[in-house]
Amino acid sequence: MEFDKETYKEEFEKLLKRKEDKKFYIKKSSSIFKINKFVKKGTDSLELAEFIKKSDKSAKDYWTITICYYSMLYIAKAAILTKGYETDDHYATQIALGHLLVPDEIEKEDLELLEQAHKIFEDDYIGRCS
Repeated sequence: MEFDKETYKEEFEKLLKRKEDKKFYIKKSSSIFKINKFVKKGTDSLELAEFIKKSDKSAKDYWTITICYYSMLYIAKAAILTKGYETDDHYATQIALGHLLVPDEIEKEDLELLEQAHKIFEDDYIGRCS
């Protein structure tokens, strides 16, 4: 999805209201204790990726990319929680990140990089498992 602040706002509001079989997509949350947990998971994941890359020259790049992707996802979830919301899946996290934390077009490149990382993850990881 090309970045458009209004589109992200509309999609955020849809996901905030949407509920199926007790699953949430985006919900209001005051669980600020989870921020530190997500930050720890994000930094631990990044450290693991660095360790694997340095210690195992035969490690497949896609595993390192997958670990780094999850590191970004955890940090994004922590940032979203600072705004009083939780997300349930990758897409909802991208939407919440764009709506809550991207203030102007200068910073939209970061969100586009996250979207590209998600596409690479889906193509390389999920596509191979199907």
